[in-house]
Formats: sequence, C-alpha cells, structure tokens
Amino acid sequence: MSPTDACHAYCRAFRSREPEAIVSLFERRGVYEMPMLGQRLIGHGEIRAGAAQMFSLTESCSIVLSGIMASAEAAIAEGRLRAKLHRDPDPMDLPCAIALSMGGGGISRLSTYLDARPYRLWSDGPIFAPLD
Repeated sequence: MSPTDACHAYCRAFRSREPEAIVSLFERRGVYEMPMLGQRLIGHGEIRAGAAQMFSLTESCSIVLSGIMASAEAAIAEGRLRAKLHRDPDPMDLPCAIALSMGGGGISRLSTYLDARPYRLWSDGPIFAPLD
C-alpha cells in the first residue's frame, strides 16, 4: 500500500468508527498519535483500546482530506476533523494534518495534528492495554 493509499484507508477506517479497521492498517508495533486520545499508542493492543475508547464517546467522526503530499515511504495530508461527541451539544470541525510513515507491514507511525485546546480529551483517563 502506498502512503497516499494508507491516508485514504485511514480516513475510511476512522469514519467507520471500528477499532479493527484502524488496527488493520498498522504494523504490529506501529505508533498512533492523536492529541484527543491523550497519549501515544504503541502496538495493536493499545491502538485497539484507544480507538475503542475514542469511538465510544462519539456519535460520528470523520477526517476529510483536502490535500496530500507523498513520497514512496511517507505522506503529509491536510484536511478537517469533524466529530460529534455524545456529551457536547454541537459538533466540532477542526483543521487537521496527518503525518504518516510506512513500514514493511503497514503504517509504522501516524500522527494527527489539530488544535484541540477548546476541547477536553476524548478519554477521561489513560488507556491501558496489554502489549501484543
């Protein structure tokens, strides 16, 4: 899978709100960073637990990309993160950027950057999961 394809696959998986769809894109010890998760998630177990927690708190969520720059091993994309959290009356719509690196078995690192200052973390506390 090319880095561009991986960006689009990640956005589809994020919109599906299914943790396994996210996990399937990563290498076994891949790294997933999103400010609203509150921490860096390493490996399938942590990514699965973090995505499950994040999706349990949302009615809907999506990342809509407006541009991607890619090489053979990495991509940087920009777009908007849109989400409706159960606890908030209004949906959020934030500019975001994704930096993604590929390894031999899938995404080795995916970092999502956005200005989350107006919002509390999606997780109320740390996410613990056994390492794979």
